[in-house]
Amino acid sequence: MNEYDMKLLINAQALKRIQIHYGVMSQGYMVVADGKPLETSKGDTREFKTLDAAAKLLFKMGVADFAVKLKTTR
Repeated sequence: MNEYDMKLLINAQALKRIQIHYGVMSQGYMVVADGKPLETSKGDTREFKTLDAAAKLLFKMGVADFAVKLKTTR
């Protein structure tokens, strides 16, 4: 899902769960909405260097409530 699609789903209140996951391999963060990662225009997972950068994007999109998941293994 790209940023435009995510914004539409947020405005329609169609997303149930938005999380920021820490990626151990990339040593960065990614935004995950209902199990689908936010992607770049090329289809790659969009990565953020800091938690603040990912949170700032969500705030800009109108998201005030999200979870942070630092350990992604089960």
